[in-house]
Parts: sequence; C-alpha cells; structure tokens
Amino acid sequence: MARAVKTTQDDLLFIKVKAIMVSGDNDSRTGSIHNILVFPNNQEHKVIPSRSFDSLRSTIERVMSSSSIHDRKFTIDTGLKDDDNLCNDLSSMGLSIAVGIETCLNGWKDAWENMWEEWCFTGEVTNSQGDIGAIGGAREKLESATNDEKINYIMIPSQNRQEIINWIDKRKDFNYKVNPARKISARQTENSPSIFSRIWSLSTGNTLMCIALILWFLSIAYLPVRYLLWDNVHIVNNGNLQSTISLPIRYPEKVREELIKNGFPEGQINSIPFSSLTKKDKIGSVLITDRNGTIEFEIINSQDWTLISSYICGGYIALFAIVIAVLAIGKKSGNTKSIKYNTVNINYDSLLMTNINKEIMFVDNIKQAETIVEHKIY
Repeated sequence: MARAVKTTQDDLLFIKVKAIMVSGDNDSRTGSIHNILVFPNNQEHKVIPSRSFDSLRSTIERVMSSSSIHDRKFTIDTGLKDDDNLCNDLSSMGLSIAVGIETCLNGWKDAWENMWEEWCFTGEVTNSQGDIGAIGGAREKLESATNDEKINYIMIPSQNRQEIINWIDKRKDFNYKVNPARKISARQTENSPSIFSRIWSLSTGNTLMCIALILWFLSIAYLPVRYLLWDNVHIVNNGNLQSTISLPIRYPEKVREELIKNGFPEGQINSIPFSSLTKKDKIGSVLITDRNGTIEFEIINSQDWTLISSYICGGYIALFAIVIAVLAIGKKSGNTKSIKYNTVNINYDSLLMTNINKEIMFVDNIKQAETIVEHKIY
C-alpha cells in the first residue's frame, strides 16, 4: 500500500492510481501492483521516494507536454520504499501518472474514487506527443493484474498486444474474445474559467460588446481629463491661466492657496469676490482667469456640456461594470463545469477475458487512454 503523504492546504486533491511494475531478473521476475498517489504541488515537481526522481522526471515532463500543461506542478508518490528491490527504470509508470494528472485536472475525482481499484496501468510515455511505447516484463505484469480480484480493467501498450495474446493462448485456464475498435460516446469535462476570464469573454463576445468595452475605457480616460487636466487644456488653447472651482466655495483660504500654487499673482487674488461665491444658492462652477495680470471670474452653469458628459461617463462606467460582473457570476453559478458530449472513434481494441471477467485494453497514446477511462467511469 502507498504510504501516507502529509498534505498542505494547497494539496486539497490527491488521486490514487494502480501501476504495474516488475522486479527481479530473467526467470526470477515477478509483477507487483503499486498504488501510486498523484496530487498538485504549486512549487515544484516531486517524486517520493526522492531517489526515484531522476528516473521519473522525463516521464512527468512528457506527460505534461502532451497536454500542453506547463504551469502546473505535481507530486508523485510511487508507493515504493527506499529499500524496495526494483529496477531503476520506472518509466512504465508513465501511463498511470498521466491518468492521475488528467483526473486531477479534469474533475473526475468523485467518479474515479468509486472505481480506481478496478483499474491498473502500465506503459511508457515515449515523447512529448504522449505516445505510449512497449514495456518489458509484460507477461509478469499481466499475471499479477489477473490474479488481483479487485482489478477489472487492465491497460497496456498496443505494441505488447501480440506478446500478451501468445501468453494467454498458452494458458489453459483463460478464455477470451477480441473486442474490435468501435465508436464510443466520450464525455469531456472542463473546469470553469476564472471570474476575470469570464468577464473578458463576455466583454469581447461580439462586436456590440467590443464597442461597449471601448466606450467604457474611453469614459475612464475622460474623467481624469475633465476633473484634473481641464484647466491645463484651456491654458493651452488661449495662453491664459485658468482654474475651475465648484460652487459654493466653502473654504476661501484653501482656494486662495490653490490659485497661488497654480501661478496666479497673489496681489490680484484678493479682488475675487469670495464672499458672494460662498452663498449656498450658488451652484455650478466658477471659472477664474488671469488675463495679463487682471483676474476675471465667470459663473459657469452647472449644465456645462463637459460636466454633463462626465456625469454620463461616470454612470456608464458603474453600470457597465455591474452588469458584466453580474453576468460573469451568474455564468459561473449556473455552469460550474462545462460538459460536452461527443462521439469519437478512439480506434482501440481489447481482449475480454470471459472466465475471470477482466478486460485488457491496448492503447497507443495518452489521449486515447484518457478517453477510454473517461468513457468507462461515466
């Protein structure tokens, strides 16, 4: 049995998968089944025991590359101890590791937990495309799997097919029939994307939404221009110092300090009738202009088009953000996982061992193996 592995809050999910291994040399070789653990690890790839890391590192990398997964890390507990008398080549664990990783990523956990003891795997991942190559000790591995009463499904490389058939034919206690390649209905389950991904998908889903998103960004850009840089825009246009202050003016002294800071001549600021601008009935804004040393002020109606535009932009910014957020949250709650049903021709064959109720499946690549497993467990 696999040893207990201490997990952290990041390791909330671990998957058990049976891998068939072989130990010994020549005539003394015997098959054995190891319950390996596969679980996420956000920091680095790990293998337990650590002495097996070099043997499995390339296997893990090939499994990840075959599914274009480059930003996830996993820990593999092989169920082996440091003093286990096994060969140093653990590459035939590759197929088991691939199934474990796929189960972690695609949400098969609940279904897999009910069936994992019925499955066992052996096969080497030979390249980054996920091809499964022949393994050694196939007969010894198959014998250990057929002797296990809990195992109903055995998956091995197609390249070992003839070797397995020859071995079964020599056995008097096995009856089998061939199941040819056939079409099956495979269920593909995808995790729901993050809230930010859903928001972006909704915002760019069609031409109308793209236009609305562009207007939203323009509105965000307009507000600081209107409230922070508008005076500078006027200065550039007419060459005079200008400042716009909202009415009524509650703190005249602070206004004077701000005007001096902005370059208005201190001696002329006192001519501004601040007392009349502090009345509560004064609404809108006052435009203060320095025309060659003469301070002029003008009451601007609150219906100034730039101010009205800023109100419209502010309301649009809030409304668009609220609507998109509500739609994105609703999309998540209504569809936590997107499930698609497809009929796919997976081009595999198998042997059904009728007298012991076990099926031996032959596979060529990881994707084919994952499709078979997913079809069977659902």
